[in-house]
Amino acid sequence: MIEVKDLVKLYGERKVLHGLNFSVGVGRVCGFLGPNGAGKSTTMDILAGLLGPSDGTAKICGFDVVTQTREVKEVVGYLPDNPPLYKEMRVSDFVHFVAKLRGVPSVQRKSAVDRVLNDCDVTDVADRLVGNLSKGYRQRVALCSALVHQPKVLILDEPTEGLDPNQIVHIRELIRKLAKDRTVILSSHILSEVQATCDDVIIINQGQIAAESTLEDVGTGKPSIVFSFADKLDSAMTWFKEKTFVSKVELYSDKPNSVLVNFKDDFYGDARTANMVQVNSQLVQQGYGLTSVYEHRTGLESLFFNAIKSQTMNLGGQA
Repeated sequence: MIEVKDLVKLYGERKVLHGLNFSVGVGRVCGFLGPNGAGKSTTMDILAGLLGPSDGTAKICGFDVVTQTREVKEVVGYLPDNPPLYKEMRVSDFVHFVAKLRGVPSVQRKSAVDRVLNDCDVTDVADRLVGNLSKGYRQRVALCSALVHQPKVLILDEPTEGLDPNQIVHIRELIRKLAKDRTVILSSHILSEVQATCDDVIIINQGQIAAESTLEDVGTGKPSIVFSFADKLDSAMTWFKEKTFVSKVELYSDKPNSVLVNFKDDFYGDARTANMVQVNSQLVQQGYGLTSVYEHRTGLESLFFNAIKSQTMNLGGQA
């Protein structure tokens, strides 16, 4: 549904996007994650047909964002980071107005408005002025305007920015519900936002993709354990591989003579401390020369910071 190839954006001599390549499939929620100034909003604006790329291509449902802008806007619903709302209008009137602008046929307009008001849980404020609503409700009204024409692709730029915790939870649930029959890409710089909402993650830094993964592959964030040895590293690895409570063991490249061990779920229960003491004791008894043991936190946080650090080093800190 979304295909981006070699996407470049220049502002004068400043290159903001450096040849992005990624795709997002049907029924997936993709988190576009990165620090402030990474190029997330620029990419969102290009995908929505509001900004032209300097080079490369971006297609939505097969339509090119440059040569088929009208078709792109027909299949895309866009929620920018600062959504335009007419605060002096009543909620239902505003959504009806947007439906008309979006080309929803007059005979279908009322049912389309009623549908999105219900989907976004704003029927209880339909007769209130937009300007008198809380920020959480205004964000939902903005979502109504993005959805009223039944787009196949939903693009959300920082959809929970500035909301309180209860409002954030509600918007997350709404996004998951909306994603059942469409493609969703949302930008954020908040790790927990992507972890709680998305199926896939693309990490962007300094206008380049630093990492891509599914959230399933990223994992739950349970820690792996790094074991370092003075000698007999191969024997220690064999010892771990023979244990039924170990799910994975591999060399740990960040530290010499070390292995990274993942334990099975039942290892991380109430007896976790006792289990670790027993493992360490047995390694010492085997004479493998155990020198240190420490946690290596896995999950999205680890993926994010490692990707940003690695790419920044490769670029020499240059934007």
